[in-house]
Amino acid sequence: MNLKGFVKECHKKEVFKMLSIYIVSSWVVLQVLALIASPLGLPEKSVTYLIIILLLGFPIYIYYIWKFRLLKYEIQQTEDPTTPYNKSAFQKMYFSSLFVIGLLSGIAITLIVKNNFGSNFSLEELNENDKIAVLDFENTTGDKELDNVGRIAARYISHGITENEVGQVISSKIVNDYTNVIKSQAGSIDLSNLLKNYLKPGKSIEGAFYMEKDTLLLQGSIKDGLIDKTFISFETIKCDPNTPLDCAEQLKQEILGYLSTEDKQDESGYIKKDDNKVSYYEESPPNYQAYEYLTNALANLGNDKIHLDLLNKAIEKDPNFFEPKIHRISHYYNKGQFKIADSLRRLIANKPSLSKRQKNHLLFHESIVNGKNDRAYTAQKEEYKYASLDQATNMTTMTIALQYVNRPEDIEAIYNEIPMDDMVLEDCARCGFRYYLKGLADVELGNYEEVIKKLVPVTNIIEYNYLKRPLISAYVKSGKIEEFKKYLSDFALTASNQDMDYLNVFTGIQFLNGNTIDEANNYFNKVITNKNSNTSKTELAKAYYFIGDYVNAENLYKTLDETEPENIEYLVHFSISKFNNGNAEAAKNQIEKLNDLRTDYQFGAIDYAWAQYYASIDNNEKALEFLLKAVAQGYNYTPSTFQHDPHFKTLKENPEFNNKIMNYWKNKTQ
Repeated sequence: MNLKGFVKECHKKEVFKMLSIYIVSSWVVLQVLALIASPLGLPEKSVTYLIIILLLGFPIYIYYIWKFRLLKYEIQQTEDPTTPYNKSAFQKMYFSSLFVIGLLSGIAITLIVKNNFGSNFSLEELNENDKIAVLDFENTTGDKELDNVGRIAARYISHGITENEVGQVISSKIVNDYTNVIKSQAGSIDLSNLLKNYLKPGKSIEGAFYMEKDTLLLQGSIKDGLIDKTFISFETIKCDPNTPLDCAEQLKQEILGYLSTEDKQDESGYIKKDDNKVSYYEESPPNYQAYEYLTNALANLGNDKIHLDLLNKAIEKDPNFFEPKIHRISHYYNKGQFKIADSLRRLIANKPSLSKRQKNHLLFHESIVNGKNDRAYTAQKEEYKYASLDQATNMTTMTIALQYVNRPEDIEAIYNEIPMDDMVLEDCARCGFRYYLKGLADVELGNYEEVIKKLVPVTNIIEYNYLKRPLISAYVKSGKIEEFKKYLSDFALTASNQDMDYLNVFTGIQFLNGNTIDEANNYFNKVITNKNSNTSKTELAKAYYFIGDYVNAENLYKTLDETEPENIEYLVHFSISKFNNGNAEAAKNQIEKLNDLRTDYQFGAIDYAWAQYYASIDNNEKALEFLLKAVAQGYNYTPSTFQHDPHFKTLKENPEFNNKIMNYWKNKTQ
């Protein structure tokens, strides 16, 4: 029986009619459950569970149709042999179809379970009701100069809640960040809608402050985060307007008392307080003006000079103020000034009385500046528990997981913590880098289609070259070469020569890693043939180097090395070019200059360079030895290093490369 005859028989026996009843009924049930799950308080994944059950039941239902509806026709056909019907052919076709459908259902169930329940990123999850949104306190004084009082009071209360671990705080900063970057049909997002549909806190803390004669009055309350219900309104707190954080400190004590002893509340909603000493993010309320400097510093992250100047002013105004000190350490680390960052950390670490969260911050910075990537990841995950929705914290956790400890499997769970679908990318400074990290992780996991689908529209909005790197890798590895050529040619219409040189070299390296030599050379030649006064010498030298024209490469790297004698990449490529041009002794003399460049805080850069050299002269044993030294000192996994470095093409299948080097930190962070 052919397929057409089988379909005709199924139609005749009303098989499709019975299947449509199952499918339509399933769809209706899913829609109803999706609507009523939240009002009934059912778990978020109730719909997911139902989908799995329905997928599991579908092949069973198909067998049911055979057993109780179609089998009688089989019997009739047997009793009446004159009927022109091939029983065995139909039965074979029917059960073959059942097998295929069962297999597809099994695959679908496996993917659903993996995507929803199979995350490897193991952090202690907080219940939804443990999330507490702290909103800026409303300024009702009419004096706009006092707006900072409301923001600072909210931030200070957030620190206290977080340090005492009475809930996961959604700070006013996070609420404001989401308000600015999430779009709605009306063009702006309503605060109530933001809380209910995106952040979903169990509770929200809000309040207002006003002036009465020469006294500042602060009011606060705790409400249900999703419905209009007030749990408790605190008594009005009074303080001097010149020291508003005294009010914030008193209100914080009241809020912490309530949240810590909810199970001890009486029917009126008030609590019995105790005298247990608790620790906070700050040892004592910071100076108000210092807090203002910090707030303004964080608002000027894009301007290094102003940002650092304001942080210094905050610390000068209040030497005991911890938070600006941490931001200052991060500033110097991000600028590559590791010695200064470590010195500043040591100054703080010498203080005897530090809170738990303060110690964790310092442990992270100590670990990362000393190349102890496993300890850095452990400390960062601890901070992530407190502030998973904070974009900076979330992005840092992704970065450490992927590029410091090579755990791409952890990225999706961290990435999904912040929904991106409704983000206005033009207004979201960190969104591009989050897409970048997610794309890199998906490339490592082989999810090439996902990378292309997600990043093509994003790169049409955010045009930075770094964001195209995972996209190019996905195109090349998936074999979608023609589609990629069209994408790159469209970009070239408006791109600068420098941008295209960079992307052509990067693309050539991806093909080179995949041993597609001719295609790789096409992209290197684009840089070489189009060279002009605007062509970067660095990109041109790379093009000659990777295409194997070591004569031209040596000449260019000689000039570059003389210009920047401390540039490790120039020195290595210059040495390797000499070796390939038959000057082994000169190459050896040149490469030995590497040891003169050793300094502190290089995170294995020199040993990694030695590994490149040894791999290029076919001394794989030495190359692996120095690679292991490099990774142990904290050398990062990037789109251009280790498995992505053409120098190590012949080593990638080596068990030692995979087990000892690629999994070095992963084995320490199980």
